[in-house]
Amino acid sequence: MRRVCSFLLCLIASSFAFGQESKADLFAGYSYLNIDTNGLTSRQNANGWEVSVSGNFNKWFAVEGDVSGYYKSYSVNLAALDLGTLTVKVTDYAYAAGPRINFKPIFVHALFGGDHLTGSALGFSASQDGLAGLAGGGVQWKVSGPWSVRASADYVFTRHNIFGGPSVTQDNYRASVGIVYSFGRTAPANAETHQVAPRPSGMQIPSLGITVAIGNSQGAMITDVAPNGAAALAGMHPGDVINAVAGNPVKTPTELAAELSSHPTGDKVRIDYLLHGQWQTETVVSLGQNH
Repeated sequence: MRRVCSFLLCLIASSFAFGQESKADLFAGYSYLNIDTNGLTSRQNANGWEVSVSGNFNKWFAVEGDVSGYYKSYSVNLAALDLGTLTVKVTDYAYAAGPRINFKPIFVHALFGGDHLTGSALGFSASQDGLAGLAGGGVQWKVSGPWSVRASADYVFTRHNIFGGPSVTQDNYRASVGIVYSFGRTAPANAETHQVAPRPSGMQIPSLGITVAIGNSQGAMITDVAPNGAAALAGMHPGDVINAVAGNPVKTPTELAAELSSHPTGDKVRIDYLLHGQWQTETVVSLGQNH
């Protein structure tokens, strides 16, 4: 098990060595295995777990390592041998690695490795290591941030003969479902990026403590409000459009500056404006120092 953990950690580390576009996906979840007993009994079902990690070298290709474990108890009818019913307990641990191809959100993989099978009955136990491999794929859907959910299905072959003699191939099938954590997830090339738009250039109006945009035909649109400035204290915000000062219409920043220049510092002046550029309203401001 220590060697398996070291193998998985090496895959994670190697994925980061290939630049910012690569990442590693760590999966853990429930797994179901349908087991071929080579005619000893009918096919058996076992429950267990699966853990895998994939080091993604680009958006298409990855190398995946997989470890799984399954546990089963079943009965074998030996009435023909006058032995009654025999209860068999089986544990099966598998480890494999190989290439994985991503077609987001779908992936396919082919993994090869080994399988450690242990069986016990009547107080006796035996174990055997054999070859194993699997081929299949699944779907991995992003849920939030680095988290995704994954469901997969695989054909699994193992080669064992725990009773001695030549090993035979078992044709097994498994299905798994669980969660994925992605390390170093990068946004897709076509993903929307949410950036703060640069503030438009404009004219500063110091007496109100604001900056207004140039070129707005409705009036002087506020793009920035200084904290504790006259406009801020009066409850004005970016997006408001000033269209009158003391009852006199203004259509440009230059006209706004001209109207305000005729009022001394500290003078209380009525300002008419479009709230958020839509609803006409007014307020009274106490002008600050005009430089």
